[in-house]
Amino acid sequence: MSRRTTPLQDAINHILARRDKNSMLEIKFINSVKGRGIFTLANFKQGDFVVEYRGELIDATEAEHRRNLYPSACSVFMFDFIWKQKTLCIDGALEDGSFGRLVNDEHRTPNCRMKLIEAEGKPHLCLFALKEIAAGSEITYDYGGKEWPWRKKVGHLKKNFPYELL
Repeated sequence: MSRRTTPLQDAINHILARRDKNSMLEIKFINSVKGRGIFTLANFKQGDFVVEYRGELIDATEAEHRRNLYPSACSVFMFDFIWKQKTLCIDGALEDGSFGRLVNDEHRTPNCRMKLIEAEGKPHLCLFALKEIAAGSEITYDYGGKEWPWRKKVGHLKKNFPYELL
């Protein structure tokens, strides 16, 4: 009888391997407004680790510098958060083939929640299922805030995002 890996251990295993759940997730083009999204190829249970939001870990000063250099379309891939009383940022603007950067915003009925995980002394942002997610579903989470351009009548900072520290 094999023991099931806990969702936290599953997340850490994928973080350390720097890989996504390629057999359980896929990238699909949605439309010209929304762009691409991540869809499930398998079912996820409530609480399961789904995907890491990967990118380069940078400090707040470097994040602000890059925001001034990047076109506005790239700044939506920058995720600010607080870790050990310091503002940091995961810069996911680089098209690196990872899935987490392509998960879309859904503030009304998201199926995932972002959690902050420490692995090998560094912070990592990971999405976990809020409820059971059926195969074929789009993975979504609430980006937080009300200033996103697509939320006006339907900012770039995600530091007010309600993530959970594990």
